[in-house]
Amino acid sequence: MANKRSPLWNYFEIEKDDAKYVVCLICKLKLSRGGEGKKAGTSFMKNHLQSKHPDEFSEIYGGPSSTSCGGSRTFPSTSSFASTSAPAQPASHKQLTLAETVERKQYWGINDSKSKEYHYLIGEMIALDNEPLSMVDRVGFNRLMHKAVPRYKIPSRTFMTEKIIPDIYDRINKKIMENISKAAVVSVTSDIWTCDHNNESFLSFTAHWISPDFKLEHGVLAIKPFSGSHTGENIANELHVIAARWNIPLNKIHIVVHDSGANMVKGVRVAEYDSARCFIHSLQRVITESLKYQPDLMEMLAASRRIVTHFNHSGLAQEKLKAIQKELNLPEHQLVQDVSTVGTPPTIYRSVY
Repeated sequence: MANKRSPLWNYFEIEKDDAKYVVCLICKLKLSRGGEGKKAGTSFMKNHLQSKHPDEFSEIYGGPSSTSCGGSRTFPSTSSFASTSAPAQPASHKQLTLAETVERKQYWGINDSKSKEYHYLIGEMIALDNEPLSMVDRVGFNRLMHKAVPRYKIPSRTFMTEKIIPDIYDRINKKIMENISKAAVVSVTSDIWTCDHNNESFLSFTAHWISPDFKLEHGVLAIKPFSGSHTGENIANELHVIAARWNIPLNKIHIVVHDSGANMVKGVRVAEYDSARCFIHSLQRVITESLKYQPDLMEMLAASRRIVTHFNHSGLAQEKLKAIQKELNLPEHQLVQDVSTVGTPPTIYRSVY
C-alpha cells in the first residue's frame, strides 16, 4: 500500500474494484497507479493536481512544480497514466497570484452580467415549470447551484419577485403585443370554470393568430378570477376589458370559440364578436345525451365508476391490485375515473426573447 501520510491522499482514494487505480475526489477521474503495493507511486497524483487542480496543488506545494520532492527528476506526463475515458490536458506552469486565488473564491456581484444570466434562467424555470417562488430558499436547490456554479449566489425571494419576475413578464408582454399587432386578425378561445379547491371561478382568454411568415402562434392573454354573477353582460364586459388590455380592437377579432353554455353564448353576442361553439364540447354533449337512452350501457358505466371509486379511496385495495398485476406480469396501471368533459390546460407563450 502507498504511504497514506502524504497530503496527496486528501484528494485521492484507491479504486474499490481494482487497487491498481485511484480516483480523484475532485473530478472523479480514474488514474493508473503504475502497479500495486510497493510498485505503486504517487508522482502521477501530483502531476494530476498540478495540471487539473492548481488551487489544491498550491495548498500542498505552494505552487506548481515539475520536479519530485528532493530531486531534479522530471515527472512523467499525466497522459501516460490517465484513463482513456478522458483526454489529458497540458500541465499549466503559471502560478496563481494571491489576488487571483482570492478572486476564485469570491461570489459574483448580484448585478454582475454572469449573475444576471442565472437570475433570469431561474426566473424562467419558476414561470415555465410553475415552481413556487420559495424555491430560491430551499436547501437542496442552493446546494445544487453552489456545486454547479460555485461563484454564483442565488438572490433572495424578494429580489426575484420585485425585479427578475416582473422584468421577464414585461418582456413577454411586449413581445406578444408586437406579434399580435403584426397579425391581420386574431381568433380567441374562452371559457369559464370553477376551481375545485377554492370554488372560485376563472375566465380564460387565449389568442391565436398567423404570423407574417405564416406560422401559427398563440398566447394565453388572461386567466383571471371572475367574481359576481355569470351573466351575459358581465361576460361581455370582461371580454372587452381583456381585449383592450392587449390593444386588440373589435374588428381585429375574427371569431370567439366557446362552449355551449347559454350565458357564454349570450356574452359573446352582447360583446358583438362573431361566435362559434367548440366542436369537441358539442360532440361530448351528443355522446352524453345518447348514452342516457342505453340503460344497459349506463348500468355498466355506473358499475365501472363504483369500482374505480373504491380503488381510488382505498390504499389497501390499490396495494392488492398492484400485487395481482405484478403476479400476472401485467403493466402496473392505476384506474382512472372518467369525466364528462375533457379540457386541455392553456399553453403558456414561451418565446421570451
